[in-house]
Amino acid sequence: MLHGAPLRCCEWVRCCGGGEPRPRTVWLGHPEKRDQRYPRNVINNQKYNFFTFLPGVLFNQFKYFFNLYFLLLACSQFVPEMRLGALYTYWVPLGFVLAVTVIREAVEEIRCYVRDREVNCQVYSRLTARGQPPGSGLGPQGCNSIMGR
Repeated sequence: MLHGAPLRCCEWVRCCGGGEPRPRTVWLGHPEKRDQRYPRNVINNQKYNFFTFLPGVLFNQFKYFFNLYFLLLACSQFVPEMRLGALYTYWVPLGFVLAVTVIREAVEEIRCYVRDREVNCQVYSRLTARGQPPGSGLGPQGCNSIMGR
């Protein structure tokens, strides 16, 4: 590490704000003068989206040794020479645990979505270039029509 350089978690990757800090100017009331795009100011606490939900939940379940062990044990019962009992004695418990987990994660994701939506739809005041609030606004997407208030 060089003397005077900021401490970072990994020297070879530019995560953690590794570059030199640059000054930034925010123009109020002059969107045409912005030279950079910044992320929207919304809260999102969800772990998954529509496409990553099922693969993410299954990965999080089967990354544990015993869950993966029971999956491999249940799959081995499809080989007639390795079958020890009826298939349902292996697949029903595994399916039950997975179904409960998927339902629990889905309920948690829906609750996060609703909470985030409520926070992002709160009324706010927007300052103009003169520093005067012109009135209140809604959240970034006009949430009142979607939330049904």
